[in-house]
This record gives sequence, C-alpha cells and structure tokens, in this order.
Amino acid sequence: MDDYQKLVAKALETVDEVMPWDLEEDKLNSNLILLDIRERDEFEMMHIPNSIHIPRGTLEGACVWNYDDTNPALAQARNQNIILICRSGNRSVLAAQTMQQMGFENVRSLKLGIKGWNDNDFEMLDVKGNIIDIDVADEWLNQKVSEEKLQPNSQS
Repeated sequence: MDDYQKLVAKALETVDEVMPWDLEEDKLNSNLILLDIRERDEFEMMHIPNSIHIPRGTLEGACVWNYDDTNPALAQARNQNIILICRSGNRSVLAAQTMQQMGFENVRSLKLGIKGWNDNDFEMLDVKGNIIDIDVADEWLNQKVSEEKLQPNSQS
C-alpha cells in the first residue's frame, strides 16, 4: 500500500462512505448538499445533477465566512447532510476528513466516486446541461496511467 492509500485508509477511520445506489435514492432529500471537489475541467466535463462545485484546493476557504472563496450555502451548512464527490472516492475521503476537522458534522464521501456513479448507469451532465453518454464517460474515467507516471523499474 503506497503512502496515498495509507492516508486514505487512515481518514476512513472517521469518514463514512455512501454507495452510488444509496446516493441515487437519497439525492432527492432537499437537505442534502452534493459537493463535487474535482478540478474545474473534470466537473465541466461531467457531474452529478444538482451538485455544487468547489475545487479541493479552495475547500477550506469555501467552508467559512469572510474569505474570497466563501460559498455561503456551504459556510452555513455545518449541520447539513453533505456528500463529497471526486473521481474515484479518494480525494473526497480526505476532503471529508478536513471538513470534519473544521466542525462539519454530517459529511460523507461517495464511495467509488464519479466512476462508481457512472458504472451504475446514473445520469451525469456536462457544463451545458447535456446528458453525458455512459460509454463516453466510461472511456474517459478509465484511462490508463501514462508511462511517464509509472514507477520506473529498478535496474542496476
């Protein structure tokens, strides 16, 4: 297990996850905030309907008042049910842990992320509100890691 996975596993000691099919049932709850923390281009390409976008890099400032990044809906939602969303469910676990440390009481992470959502054939939209073709989303979400990002082989 690499250091990133160890960090996620440690966060899962306090962060609960919700499965995509359970979220599909819960998302009609008006007290639920779907918080997508992916990068802007990822969100614009495809996202769960009615989710709000706050990139992971601005999350802490968005969660509180009096910052340029403040998101009023989020800053006043310390007791609301919040589901954090990322591509595969790792970044969202870490973000949920951060929000817990900031005093948010009801944060959970979408297990398997957008990939799991798409694998269950649930609807996603692009930035213009068009429904995303499941097969197109699947192809993009399941790209292989490029060669230059793979650990080099140890050769003496």
